Amino acid sequence: MTKFAEIEVLNDTFWPWKPGCTITLADEQGDFEIPIEVFTVPIAQEIKGKASGTFQIPLTMLQHIIADEQKVYEVRVTFRGPKGMPFGAPIPIKIRCVFPRPMVNDVEIYKIAIKLHEQLQLGSLDDCIKAVRENGCDEAESIKALQRKN
Repeated sequence: MTKFAEIEVLNDTFWPWKPGCTITLADEQGDFEIPIEVFTVPIAQEIKGKASGTFQIPLTMLQHIIADEQKVYEVRVTFRGPKGMPFGAPIPIKIRCVFPRPMVNDVEIYKIAIKLHEQLQLGSLDDCIKAVRENGCDEAESIKALQRKN
C-alpha cells in the first residue's frame, strides 16, 4: 500500500532551484532497515528564491515489513540537484506500519453518532460525528474520546 506524505519546503536562498531537481531518500539514514521502497520524485514546479513549494512523497512499505502499531521508523529524504548532489537539510519523516483499517461508510458513522448524541448525551452531533469518524466507527473508543473531551 502506498500513502503520500505532503511536505512544504521553503527555499531560503535568493536563487531559484535549477531544472532537473528531485526528491529522494537521503544518503544517511538511521541505524535500522529502511521500511519503504526507494523512490525518486522529479520536481516539476519552479521554486524561486525565498518561495515555498509543496511536494507529495510516495511511501510504499516493503512487503516483508510486519505491521506493528508501536514501532516508529524515521526515514530522511533530501532534495538533489540535476547532477544528483544533495542540497538543503535532510527532512525526517516518521512512519508506522499498521494493520489496515476497515472501510467505514457515512451511514454507520451517523447511526453511532446519533446514538451517542441523543441517547447518551455525550456532546453535540458534530462532536459525536467527528469522534466516531476519528475512531473508525468503534463505539467504545468514540465514547472514551468524547468523555475525555468533556
